[in-house]
Amino acid sequence: MVWHILRYLAVFSFPIFYKRIQGKNVKNMQVKGPVIIAMNHPNAFSDPTIFVYITYPTRVRYLARGDAFKPGIISWMLEQIGIVPIYRIQDGGKEGLKKNDEAYKRVNKLLGKNGKIMIFAEGLCVQERRLRPLKKGVARMVFGAYEYLNSDNLVVVPVGVNYSQPNKFRSTLFYNVGEPIKVKDFIEEYKNNPAKGNKVFIQALEPKMKELITHINNKEYDEVVFKIEALCKKDILKEQGLSYKNLEHDYTIVKQITERVNAAEINNSTVLNEIKVKANTYFEALRTNKFRDWLINPHQNKNVNSVNLYFRLLLLIIGLPLYILGLAGNYLPYKLTQEVTKKITKGVVEFYSSLIIGFGIIFFLINYILWFSITYSFLPNVGWPILICAVLIFCGWFGIQFYFFKAKTFGMLRILKNKAAAQELLEKRNELIALINKI
Repeated sequence: MVWHILRYLAVFSFPIFYKRIQGKNVKNMQVKGPVIIAMNHPNAFSDPTIFVYITYPTRVRYLARGDAFKPGIISWMLEQIGIVPIYRIQDGGKEGLKKNDEAYKRVNKLLGKNGKIMIFAEGLCVQERRLRPLKKGVARMVFGAYEYLNSDNLVVVPVGVNYSQPNKFRSTLFYNVGEPIKVKDFIEEYKNNPAKGNKVFIQALEPKMKELITHINNKEYDEVVFKIEALCKKDILKEQGLSYKNLEHDYTIVKQITERVNAAEINNSTVLNEIKVKANTYFEALRTNKFRDWLINPHQNKNVNSVNLYFRLLLLIIGLPLYILGLAGNYLPYKLTQEVTKKITKGVVEFYSSLIIGFGIIFFLINYILWFSITYSFLPNVGWPILICAVLIFCGWFGIQFYFFKAKTFGMLRILKNKAAAQELLEKRNELIALINKI
């Protein structure tokens, strides 16, 4: 019951925080038999909960750190959502590891009912674009489940989670679901030598997971990939006849950029390091002038002119009353959500989006209940409170679009007032693009 209620609330909350959410080959795990989903884990509770949202009505349960199961309502809530506690030695010590026997029994029983269980194969949550080495416990769980089920139907489905920027409002999220791996194909090796069988399975699973994400080999070049992506992605998408609104297309181009950077680290490191230095200089200059790259990019700034600016300013004036109404009706829960999340996360980015979505659901729900109650006390006809809440929700959504429209409009204003700085930045950008083309 709790899971269904939260799922319906999530229909509204996830698409607000993330601009676009998309899954590829989700059908690969929506089968009748038992499925173990092996996923990378860059973003705490957002990774599994949003995956559950896009795979609905298929029910997916998942394993999470046992130390999160505090006695009382928190533990009860997590259980209702469908989370099974699993303990690492650093979290629960040897006592915690003993509790894992119970967790494995629960997993096996769920799989015995053709359930779908998600495991985070890296064993930790780190916000990076790379796959960490997989834990041996993954193979032990898989083969343990096979022995319990005594069925050749058990499959492991690898899933790659790809965010544009995991903790940024209005970013994107793409789930890349791979082809099922039949556990029965590894059983003979496992029965002859369990240790070797575990190793062989991990060695088979790891590359299949890696090919589903954008894997940057060297952390030193993370920012280089992000900046090349910001500079070139939309132009390359257009050149290849692809759409930036299609996250599979977006992923394809980011994958290409990542692989070029990985290759350049080996074959052309001098140019790559020069790109790194010049990209840092260019983006720092953008920040100093309060510009965005699209304002400098000649392929994207064709509409940056005085006529278009005046038209946009007129639209801002027309839309301002709706924006103010949306702000008045939604500012308090918005601010509370931000402040509480910041206080709890304390800079730990892996939990930011999960908590801001969770608290957002709670505070905005309370906000509209209060608006309904206050309105109903003055206007006893139930239709008016419903209408007013609907208007506030619409104005809140309009306010999000208005905010970004306003930011772009004032960006245009700044660049038209400072054409000399824009020209200087264009020259820097052209030098940078020339270097990028070398790799």
